[in-house]
Amino acid sequence: MAFAVALLQILCCLGLGAAALRILKIDGDMNAGEHWAIAFAVGFGILGWLIFPLGISGNLSPVLLSALLIVGAVGCLLLWRPGTALTMPSLNIMGWVFLALISVVFVFDFLEAFAPPADADTLAYHFARPKQFLEDGRINFIPQVLEGAVPLGVQMTYVPALALGGELALTLWTMLSGWAAAALLFILCRRHLSLNWSLAVALIYLTTPAVIYGGGGGQVEPRIALFVMVSAWAAARALETGHLRYAVLAGLGGGFFAAAKYTGLLFAGATGGMLLFQRRWFAHGAVFGATLIAVGFQWYAWNAMHTGDPVFPMLFQWLGRDDLAFWNAAHDMVFKENYFRAENPLSHSPLSFFLFPFKATLDSAGLLDAGRVGFGPYGLLILPFAALGFWKFRGRVRQNPLLIYASLTFLFYALWFFFGGSQRIRHLLPVLPLFLICVTVAAERVTSGGTHRGPLMASVMAAVILQMAVHGLFALNYIKFQVNGESRQAFLMRNVDAFLPVPWINANLKSSDRVFIPFRQLRYYLNVPVFYASPLAQSTVELL
Repeated sequence: MAFAVALLQILCCLGLGAAALRILKIDGDMNAGEHWAIAFAVGFGILGWLIFPLGISGNLSPVLLSALLIVGAVGCLLLWRPGTALTMPSLNIMGWVFLALISVVFVFDFLEAFAPPADADTLAYHFARPKQFLEDGRINFIPQVLEGAVPLGVQMTYVPALALGGELALTLWTMLSGWAAAALLFILCRRHLSLNWSLAVALIYLTTPAVIYGGGGGQVEPRIALFVMVSAWAAARALETGHLRYAVLAGLGGGFFAAAKYTGLLFAGATGGMLLFQRRWFAHGAVFGATLIAVGFQWYAWNAMHTGDPVFPMLFQWLGRDDLAFWNAAHDMVFKENYFRAENPLSHSPLSFFLFPFKATLDSAGLLDAGRVGFGPYGLLILPFAALGFWKFRGRVRQNPLLIYASLTFLFYALWFFFGGSQRIRHLLPVLPLFLICVTVAAERVTSGGTHRGPLMASVMAAVILQMAVHGLFALNYIKFQVNGESRQAFLMRNVDAFLPVPWINANLKSSDRVFIPFRQLRYYLNVPVFYASPLAQSTVELL
């Protein structure tokens, strides 16, 4: 059943996306690979968008969720076009090597999908929120910053998987949707790179530490990468062709990003700014903005309705309501003072802006998460070749669609660094695919004649070997779980902090009991009503 639900949800996303592309009359301009990959990405966002009205109206029933998936899957018929088909290109020895390594990565991730989820953020809210909504039969407002009153567009796609196929369907879905970003990255690379290089870039992405960390769990960044690539591809096509339908598609990608994370507003600003620097700036800007609002407004309106602040708690001191039991002006000041100080170890200076990528790679001490969920060595190793390629072919840059990719990456990074609120490097993961395409193309071009080819290939293989080794170490936890026949409870005792009381609570307490916990990672596994208390996330119970 879990496999059937995951497959049905894949077909639903493909069908919904294919229908959207047909309505926009874009599917005829794509090759077969682009058609399938972009259709899935767009359908993924549409599925999350459609579940929101079902949820707030109290209709999160298995029957309606099944009907939604089945109706969406019918749209897969639109993927077929006469004279086009997905084909498998021929591979040389190096291509088979890369494909074999990608297959190994797939096995690692597949084993992770068969283990109980154990990532703290995933258990705290990425999976806990869908579970709570299903238990309530509706989407209820969660009176808590950072993990409750935030955009949950991606997490909405977890709801049907969990409701219809249980936890295994949910972990399979997160694994497969994470791989969809790698597939779309490969397809976009094929426009600019050979088959071998495209496989290499996909492999580098899949073994990036931040992707290893978040791809198999509920972290949203690996899935938001789908929306970023769609929006960038569409923005480039809009500037190239002048057609408004591509501005609409760019708006869909930007809106789905905004509906998944507040930083999507920064990406929307970067994309909208790019569309304004061209002849049809007004028409494209208006269409992009209208589409962005239409698909991205839901969770912001939901927050505004309950708190007064659409981006709660960022504007609470100006827009917030005075009658909230769980938040007040004094607590808001304490939260922002402590949160921003803790989440921004580097000053917002031009020097720190320039040095951040190098520090995050070479000297991550003092930075949040960068030592274990960073971007790996590839960018640093290939940067000299990319810089040389950019300089050598600088006269062609203006006519290259990759200029849009590079500009969006830089603009998003700049907006995120100075206005993003948190310097956790994994928040940049959605634009990592664009960066990988740009630097790899520039490096490949400058060495295509044979010059510096050896050092470049050595750099790529060094990154591949190191990142494969890291992924193997990460996968050992799940290999041991499968090989040793470890029980679910023993695995969770090893991997989830403070899990010890959970089995006793579930066995001895009832739905009429109430449990107070300071450990957010226990919420997903507790089957009794829970109040999570944090001195920063809520003010209902004073813990300061």
